[in-house]
Order: sequence, then C-alpha cells, then structure tokens
Amino acid sequence: MNQKSIITASLVSIVLPVYNGETLLPDCLNSLINQTYTNLEIIVIDDLSKDNTWKILREYQKRDKRIRVFHNKKHYGPTVCYNRAIARARGQFITFMNAADQLALTRLKRQVNFLLANPRTVAVGTQYTNILTDGKRLTRSSLPLEPEEIYKTLLHRQAVKPETLLINRQLLPKDILRFAHNKYPLFFTQLFVKFFQYGQIANLPQSYYYHRLDKKMPRSNKSSLAHALSISKVWLTSITDYNYRPSLRSLVEPALRGMPALRNF
Repeated sequence: MNQKSIITASLVSIVLPVYNGETLLPDCLNSLINQTYTNLEIIVIDDLSKDNTWKILREYQKRDKRIRVFHNKKHYGPTVCYNRAIARARGQFITFMNAADQLALTRLKRQVNFLLANPRTVAVGTQYTNILTDGKRLTRSSLPLEPEEIYKTLLHRQAVKPETLLINRQLLPKDILRFAHNKYPLFFTQLFVKFFQYGQIANLPQSYYYHRLDKKMPRSNKSSLAHALSISKVWLTSITDYNYRPSLRSLVEPALRGMPALRNF
C-alpha cells in the first residue's frame, strides 16, 4: 500500500504490531484508548498470532472506531509490520507501541503540546519505567534531555527509548519513515539517525511509558562479533549516507561492553 499523500493535522497515529499478545494486549489497548489526547488512530497489525489476539482486536475495534486492525496472512516479524502500519497512518504525528507495554494517560497530550511549541523538534521522547508482568514498578530511566546530548550518544548508549518517541511527520520527507530489516533496536537507530538532517530530537524529564520486563525471557545469544559488525554497519551508513558525526566512542564502546539484552518482538 502506498503512503497516504494527505496528512491530517494534529492527528496522532499509534503503530502497534502484535504477535501472540493475548495476555497483556488488553492493558495496552486500554492505556491507548483512554488517553487524554483523543484525536488519535490506533493501527494494529496482527502478525498471524496463534492465540486469541485477533479475537481481542476485533472486540476492541467494535468498542472504539479509532482502532483499525489488520491481519497478516504470514508471520513476517516487526519491521514488515511497522512498515505496513506506517503506510496506513494518516496522522501528522506518529508513535510506535509494544503490545506488552502501557502508556501514562497524559503522555500524548504532553508530547503533542511540546512539538507544537518547538517547531524545530522532529521527535520528542520521554523517560520510561520498567514494570513486571504483574504491574509492579521497578527502575526508572534517566535518558538525556537535550538534543545535543542525544545526538552525541544515539549510537553508543540508550539516548532514547524508541517507543516513547512522538514524531512530527510534517518536518520529514514523505518516504523517510520506513524500517530496514535489522535487529531491535538497530532498525530504530537506523531510522532516527536520519532525523538529525531535518531537526532535533529531545526527551521530556517525566516518565510516561511503562516497559514490561519478563524475567523468563532468555538472554540474547547473539555473539559479540556479530553484534559489533551490526553496530559498525549502522555507524558507517550513518556517516556516509546521512552526514552523522558521532565520536569514535560510539563504535568502540558497544563492542566492548555489549548492549543490554532487550525483549524480542
């Protein structure tokens, strides 16, 4: 499907891929439809789930006309799902969501207000709070706030939590929002590096996102060498194609310490 040519001003498009998410999906959807900012659409791509995910989505769609659900005929993985949802998005603003996580109810209102008041900012994120499956709150992030610090640390530290970013599409070329095939979170990093050509990225100091941790998730077994090669590819592409100028530390540090294990899609 082609990218929509007409963007609806002030509409927020929430992109939500989901695979076998029946347990936590209702909590996620409730946190979206109950946002204090109501001018939104929720685009959900079910990646051929084998549980009751599709049934839950259809039920929520009947309850709230802002929810638009689509069903893959094959299991593709996150990048294809994100790209298919983005192609259907009509909002001036767009954000990404993980089906296991939740939003604070005032998050979108705070971020829309920030972007409208800061026309040079392409995207704004927030802090996030790690929670357990039962909802118990654990640690809170301390991501950098200033655009300059985010620019310097995007490749070698967690400068942003991808799912917390709200993006102003009016400041970007029409077809830039497309993911390349890569591992999480590198496919986000590859995209966000491009944003610096068109404006700034900032973070709010407040935590408006609840990231679900699963103690049963196995640690990533990706080799240090393979990880270093992936980082190197993103680093080189960012410099040669997008005129990004990170420090040498952004290449060396991840290879030396490894990135934190992140939940698979």
